[in-house]
Amino acid sequence: MSADMLGAIIAALLTLMVFSYILGDNVLFKLAAHIFVGVAVGYAIIVVFYQVFIPRFAPLVKGEIAPDQLWTYIATLLPAVILCCLLIFKIRPAQGGVANVLGSITLAFLLGTGVALAVGGALLGTLLPQVTATAGISLNPSHYPDTETEVGQVAWLNNFIIVLGTLGTLFYFTFAVRARGFLGGFREGWVRFWAGMGRLMVIFTLGALFANTVNARVALLISRLEFLLSFFEK
Repeated sequence: MSADMLGAIIAALLTLMVFSYILGDNVLFKLAAHIFVGVAVGYAIIVVFYQVFIPRFAPLVKGEIAPDQLWTYIATLLPAVILCCLLIFKIRPAQGGVANVLGSITLAFLLGTGVALAVGGALLGTLLPQVTATAGISLNPSHYPDTETEVGQVAWLNNFIIVLGTLGTLFYFTFAVRARGFLGGFREGWVRFWAGMGRLMVIFTLGALFANTVNARVALLISRLEFLLSFFEK
């Protein structure tokens, strides 16, 4: 039996084990889930070992670092090594207070770094580019002439919807204390109008994302069914 045939048999068995969940939660589905998690963790460990640890420590082990730069290179690696060693204290779920604090130092550093990257990515990668691009959109219909591939009115309408959706979404996330007086009521009505527009845009966006997710799951299901049909036809 060739390696390709053996791999196809294992893939077909695992697919059938996953599809057994249709009959309810059972041992076969749990076994397939555990195998998937184990393979994913093993693959992640191998990738980290060969693409993170070896490139960082290989120059030090091979002696490729100049003597005058040796301590500088070690100093750059030392904080990461200490944080990785502190994760050992998180192996046991129930442990003492000191061990829990030492293990939590690395987790706090990882969570803080992850949150900072997520917030920075959302601001610099999503919010600011969206606001900048929206500010550069012209709403003058004369700036959208008809072309061979696009109707000018359609292009203007698309940009108008983008401006309306961006302003409405930003107003939807406005949280402020209600001001008193006539101007306060006018402001509240203005904010509520645009917040309603933003709420509709958020609903449409979430619906589109959900539809894409369902479409991806259906495509995955169809590909697995086609794999099983082609496997049993052989």
